[in-house]
Formats: sequence, C-alpha cells, structure tokens
Amino acid sequence: MAVVTASLRDVTILQGPFDQAPSGTNYTVVACYFDSNGVTVTGGSDTLDVLTAGTQIAGFIRDGKTYTPKVLMLLQPYRTGSSNVFGTVAMSSTSIRLTPTTSDFSTGATVTGSNPVDAPFGVAVGCVVT
Repeated sequence: MAVVTASLRDVTILQGPFDQAPSGTNYTVVACYFDSNGVTVTGGSDTLDVLTAGTQIAGFIRDGKTYTPKVLMLLQPYRTGSSNVFGTVAMSSTSIRLTPTTSDFSTGATVTGSNPVDAPFGVAVGCVVT
C-alpha cells in the first residue's frame, strides 16, 4: 500500500445554529477540501493522506489555536467530468487517510492524476480546539 500525499486546497469552519458553552472543551467542525495534486491514486492499493492534518487546518484558519482532528466523515466525493470517486476516511496518527472507493464504499477506485479536478474530496473533520 502506497501513501500519496494530498494537497489541501481549502478549509472552512462549519457554522452551527448554537453557540458552545463558554467553558469545557471547545469543539469545532471544519470542511477540508483536498486532491492528489496530479498524482494517480491506485484503487485497492493506495491511500490519499493529508499529512499533519491539525497543523494544516490551523494554517488555513490562522487564529493561533491548535486543532486536533478526532472525527471524520466524507462530505463530497472527488469529481472529474461525470465520474465520481468516493472514499472511506480514518485518522492515521496525525494524518487524514482516505481510501478511494466507488459509491458502494467497499470497491476500490482509482483517481487518475492526469484528469482535471472538477471537485476535490471534501471531508468533515471534528476537531478539539485548544
């Protein structure tokens, strides 16, 4: 299994209708958008990893706080033309690890690096913020 390093394209804070309590653990959900930056990710054998995810998220938000990813969920499949690639997501040490799949979330799918990116992968990341 080869790890392909992802390029993080954008991070947005997902705003909810309720404010958090002024005390206790601060928890924020962000949307991270990333792709393989032109590198092919072979289905069934490769993963696409956002390395040091918390550091990269903090670099986009720029509020001086530390973001520690805890919970992940696919928000948006990767799209090129009329083809979509989905994926399962998990934390691997400090990295967000996406394994590309078809829409059944079990059959491996390949991201072809030479194809144009119409929509990058989108992953919701629940972070403890300190």
